[in-house]
Amino acid sequence: MVRQVSLKAFLADYFPAFICAFFLACFSLSAAISLASSTFFRGEPERARYSFVAAVVLGLLLAVSHFFMIRGRAWGVWAIVVFYAVCFLIVLPTYGYRPHMAAYFIGLLFPMLGLLLLNSKRHREMRRQLREIRHLREARSAKHKAR
Repeated sequence: MVRQVSLKAFLADYFPAFICAFFLACFSLSAAISLASSTFFRGEPERARYSFVAAVVLGLLLAVSHFFMIRGRAWGVWAIVVFYAVCFLIVLPTYGYRPHMAAYFIGLLFPMLGLLLLNSKRHREMRRQLREIRHLREARSAKHKAR
């Protein structure tokens, strides 16, 4: 019963920060793929297929990175940071192709907001808690193996 209360408290404290960062990453991915497809690959007849494959592969990478962040691994967060930076850097040079300014602005805004959220106090506290949970889990596993 105590575990359920602590899980509810943990989710109440940190779930909004986690889910906002995840959705900002998804929106950053979709904006980057959309702008890259409509500018860099404008004349390519297979651009819809390339966009779909990129969305699936990068979406899986994003999900795996968040999974490892939840499991308390620091490199999962760094993968998400690189993901945001790559999305930002893909959108940035599309300005030369004169994209719709709202799409361009959103494509730049989402990765910056995601990086800002990753650097927020709440998200850092969540990652610290997740690391502590991982250390407790590893200590319990080591203790169990020692028996």
